[in-house]
Amino acid sequence: MTTFSGIINAIVQILCQSIGMLFVLATVVFLWGVVQYVIAGGSEDKMKEGRQYIIYGLFGLFIMVAMWGIVNAAVLTFFGSGAGGGFNQCL
Repeated sequence: MTTFSGIINAIVQILCQSIGMLFVLATVVFLWGVVQYVIAGGSEDKMKEGRQYIIYGLFGLFIMVAMWGIVNAAVLTFFGSGAGGGFNQCL
């Protein structure tokens, strides 16, 4: 018999497995923007493109950290520290 808490922990484990990959992807986008900006050689178009990648990467990182905090707070609020233990392992 599967409990509601068990289902939530299974979902959290799936999120934990993908969250690291998403952080790496956002970091790569950010760093790619920095590289594009640095090697632009004064070209306004290339600098603008690099700036956009930097903004996208930072925005992605900010959204993921914010959502991770909100979900962690919700799990701890509704299920206590024992049930939220699976999500805390994402660190």
